[in-house]
Amino acid sequence: MGYRPQKKTVFKRNIFLTDKYIQYFNPDDRQNPFFNIYNQKKQDTLDIIDSSVNSKTILDVGGGMGRLSVALAKSKRNEVFLTDISIGMLRLVANHTKRINNLKIIKADAHELPFPDNKFDYVVGLDLLCHLEKPKNALSEFHRVLTQQGMLILDSTNSNPLWALFYPRYLGKNPMNWLRTIRFHGVLPGWETIVKHYPKKEFFSLLNDIGFRVIQNLSYGPAICPKWHLAVSRKIN
Repeated sequence: MGYRPQKKTVFKRNIFLTDKYIQYFNPDDRQNPFFNIYNQKKQDTLDIIDSSVNSKTILDVGGGMGRLSVALAKSKRNEVFLTDISIGMLRLVANHTKRINNLKIIKADAHELPFPDNKFDYVVGLDLLCHLEKPKNALSEFHRVLTQQGMLILDSTNSNPLWALFYPRYLGKNPMNWLRTIRFHGVLPGWETIVKHYPKKEFFSLLNDIGFRVIQNLSYGPAICPKWHLAVSRKIN
């Protein structure tokens, strides 16, 4: 993630219900240490979806300010649904997307999506999995709303914390923060109870257990220990 921790702050899960979260994770900020690799991850996601010339129905889960959804909606072939659990975040999107007719904004929890079965050709979740309280429940929902042979594009932050050593601005100046971040698998102090990073093997196993087959894996960050793994998966049953 790209959190900006405050001294002695312990965050609660309700921060995701507000628009205050952007104060701690804003990958559009060029000062964010992950600015370049985040934008590469976003562009790769767009390229994967755009590689299909057919009309597509796309669900962006936990899409926040619409960084991905707005870009997807530039193609009139796409019908894009942006969901987030935070009304505040969705209002920020609505303020500058009123004339985008093929983008629909809906408040929804990833664990209980308000859509019928087999509705979407693509489900996308960037920087989402690490926040999910019940990841298997959410993945089951993604599986349910995808069409037969539909595609899930989901990323996960690597629980091997060595990637954090390549981003000293992420870790800050306090040596104790470095030690705690390494101890908690790359999660900054204050976020340990509401953020979870996954080993690549466990991430892929979660997908397989729900009924997805990973057909493409992209990595971002240090080659020796990537920060993010992006899995492109097909619904298989």
